[in-house]
Amino acid sequence: MKTLKSELLSIQKRFRHLLTQGIGRQNANIVTVPINQCRHYCAFKYGSGSFNPYENYVVGLHKGTPLDKLRRRFEDFLMYYRPRNFGEVFGIELSRHVPLWVYPWQNDQSLDPNNGWLADLDEVPDIITHFCEQGIKRSRIEEEYYWLERAYTTISAHGYQPHDASFAEAFALKTGNERVYILTDGNHRVSALAALGHGEVMIKVTQTILWNGENHRQWPQVCLGTYSEQDASRLFKVYFVGVNGFRRANQPAKIL
Repeated sequence: MKTLKSELLSIQKRFRHLLTQGIGRQNANIVTVPINQCRHYCAFKYGSGSFNPYENYVVGLHKGTPLDKLRRRFEDFLMYYRPRNFGEVFGIELSRHVPLWVYPWQNDQSLDPNNGWLADLDEVPDIITHFCEQGIKRSRIEEEYYWLERAYTTISAHGYQPHDASFAEAFALKTGNERVYILTDGNHRVSALAALGHGEVMIKVTQTILWNGENHRQWPQVCLGTYSEQDASRLFKVYFVGVNGFRRANQPAKIL
């Protein structure tokens, strides 16, 4: 019989697959990249001293900030971070409603307009990227604390020593000579590395999305009308700028 932890890990694996659906996994490459070019799905930057709920927590651990203070900050973020569409994730206004986690280059033609908001609290795979009207389970928050603190403790003691199955993973966005890496696995580890003063991280890049200033017009979700051409280019560019902060919801989530 599966444990709750194994079930959650299975759900998170499926979630990562959905995030990269339409992106592909062509000949994944192991590369060393600057941590300040890494981004969370929500465009929070790593290694930049800006707002990032994961990294800020681990930096606080490293500096000896009282644990209760770190947890109050993290839980305040969780309660008030409740985006209803993809534009709200990044603090930008899009010309039409785009469901959460629907990228303009994604091939899927059967989109759920409620994507990212789930009816069942137990089905939420990630409390920063998926939401439920019922609120947030305390046990899931405690799990995040465990993973963040374990990553920090382990890397502090042994360093970051990935092997075949344990590299942080990302898909890359590229325009001209610029690249950023959207982490699909490894947010806790990259947070710990940044907190410990590392400037680079070795990751597995599963695919690169190129933008030349024009090709977004042919991206599937632009052709389907989910995105306007302008919205697609804005979404692509926001990952390069990054997000520093978040839009607070009027009604906070309950912690159950």
